[in-house]
Amino acid sequence: MPLIDIAVPDIGDFKDVAVIEVLVKPGDSVKAEQSLISVESDKASMEIPSSAAGVVKEIKVAVGDKVNQGSVIVVLEAAHPNTVRAEPVEVPAGASTGSARTEESGASTGSARTAVGAPTDMAADLECELLVLGAGPGGYSAAFRGADLGLKTVLVERFPTLGGVCLNVGCIPSKALLHVAAVMDEVKHFADLGIAFESPKVDLGKLLAHKNKVVGKLTGGLAAMAKMRKVTVVQGSGEFADAHHLKVSTADGKTQIIRFAKAIIAAGSEAVKLPFLPADERIVTSTGALQLRQQPKSMLVIGGGIIGLEMGTVYSTLGARLDVVEMMDGLMQGADRDLVKVWQKMNAHRFERLMLKTKTVGAEARPEGIRVMFEGLDGSKSEGLYDLVLQAVGRTPNGKKLAADKAGVTVGERGYIPVDAQMRTNVPHIFAIGDIVGQPMLAHKAVHEAHVAAEVAAGDEKAQF
Repeated sequence: MPLIDIAVPDIGDFKDVAVIEVLVKPGDSVKAEQSLISVESDKASMEIPSSAAGVVKEIKVAVGDKVNQGSVIVVLEAAHPNTVRAEPVEVPAGASTGSARTEESGASTGSARTAVGAPTDMAADLECELLVLGAGPGGYSAAFRGADLGLKTVLVERFPTLGGVCLNVGCIPSKALLHVAAVMDEVKHFADLGIAFESPKVDLGKLLAHKNKVVGKLTGGLAAMAKMRKVTVVQGSGEFADAHHLKVSTADGKTQIIRFAKAIIAAGSEAVKLPFLPADERIVTSTGALQLRQQPKSMLVIGGGIIGLEMGTVYSTLGARLDVVEMMDGLMQGADRDLVKVWQKMNAHRFERLMLKTKTVGAEARPEGIRVMFEGLDGSKSEGLYDLVLQAVGRTPNGKKLAADKAGVTVGERGYIPVDAQMRTNVPHIFAIGDIVGQPMLAHKAVHEAHVAAEVAAGDEKAQF
């Protein structure tokens, strides 16, 4: 079998980079693109992949050695007599090799930059220079910026309208309802000023129509902007088929294959569902709560975060008495404690019970309501019966629902995708942005990341988050 010298490829503007870990040993079988060593400069850490498959015959470097482009790392015995050595993988200069950011650890991962070969010959229904998976604030911003920079862009979204969770079932509809609730609450105070109004009569159907009209106006505007930029929108659920193809299952049951040169993953997150809660239409996530199916007299909010308290405020104004249960010692963890104290004082009238340092340990659906059991950290037990239960215990990223492994993209155990300062994943031509790369899960953060990713994809190697 022929012997192959595996050398350090072009790693950009890096000289005398220190070897910090050797990942293989003599006798190991390695695949093409498998990482061989980890190196670290004063700017970044990275892993150097093998440009061919074979068996390690000799290690040419040790921890502490300094390497440059062309330095031989290992000697391989080729896996097959006809093996042709692959061309070294170019890693773009600048920050593109930077350590990955990941929510899993809260620290730099020194993540490998996976080298991916040329696209396969899979038949494609549609081809583009830039594919964006997910049309939330991050996704549509990435698609629009990519198109503005001259890239032929395809935007894939599983819902019928653009805007993702934020515009369709998140920030925008909840704020539309909160505005109505704020006006209703303000009117109540006018009695103290000598101006009294009758108690409001709530028509849930008309209120829901108002909320939907607000959402429709904004999502319709996005569709017009996409059309104006000649962004092709494909409705369906996307999964990677390989590093250059996405398989989209469309709403009509068909499958469409999209071939791309570069991709930006903006697939977002979804509400966490507690496994011990029974399946019942009276138990909802924030998405279900926004549908205004009922006007409950009693409501439980599981989770004292902003999402749960927003929807609790709406339903409270519509006539519900609230119980809130939170495992931590305060509401809205992460927010300024002084501000939370003011909010809590102003809204104390909404709560029947505010149960802090308390876990929800069980629930059962009964004809008269949802019976929920609680347990305090001190061991105390209690329960309650509710017309409506809102589970608002956080959101989980959709990283594990994309078949990203087929594209070689690393996905953490919790579903987050590590990226570097230029929003690149470990696969150089695939980027990730928004909720799926970690906290904070905020729209404006996703938009900024989107602009960086699109600009780097279009060739601007100076753009960074």
